[in-house]
Amino acid sequence: AKAAVKSGTALSGVDGGDRSRAGKGGKPFDGMNGIAANLLLNLTSSVRFHGELNVDLNEITTNLVPFPNLHFLLSSMAPLVLPSDLARQKAGAGPRNVDAMFTDAFAREHQLIKADPRRSTYLACALLLRGDVTITDVSRNVARLKPGLRMVSWNTEGFKLGMCTTPPVGLPYSLLCLSNNCAIRHTFERMRERHRTLRQRSLFLHHYEQFMDVADMDLAADRIDNLVAEYAAADAPPQAHPTP
Repeated sequence: AKAAVKSGTALSGVDGGDRSRAGKGGKPFDGMNGIAANLLLNLTSSVRFHGELNVDLNEITTNLVPFPNLHFLLSSMAPLVLPSDLARQKAGAGPRNVDAMFTDAFAREHQLIKADPRRSTYLACALLLRGDVTITDVSRNVARLKPGLRMVSWNTEGFKLGMCTTPPVGLPYSLLCLSNNCAIRHTFERMRERHRTLRQRSLFLHHYEQFMDVADMDLAADRIDNLVAEYAAADAPPQAHPTP
């Protein structure tokens, strides 16, 4: 199985935390919910619309998860726009062209979790496009951006491509990037540190003891530590072999 990681904290930064942007009568989380919904719409476009290079969702697991435990995917979108801002986006507030869309998809500001993938190693990457984008556009931009990405040594060509000819409503094209990137380990490290602080003081522990064994909680924490270690090992630069 795979997991596309989305962070509520990061999403709140995307929509600015401004309740007024939800629209008149809208709810405070309408913006974040709209972004998450757009992600799912782009992810499932291949099973809903025609495309000569549509990608089967099962292929994402096959191509993006080289090791069973390392299945947590970062997600980013370009243009990254709230549904309520589509009119402004169509008027020219979004990417100037296809090249800008690719650049944005790899930028830290467009990640749906607080992470900077360019500072960590890519194990694999999927580019799911919709709308008026050609294979020439994709090849040119992958060649342009690849030198600035740290790809794992045994998968330097680890890009999976999916193209759907039907664009999103109100936009000429869009790009969803799903990447298996070692930057996700920092999220688990922060989670583990918060848990460790609470566990040492046994805060709120009695609430959980009503429903589960404390030993199971400690086992889960150990598994998070192992997961972080696996991502750290994958992120480490390859060791140079000494010359004889």
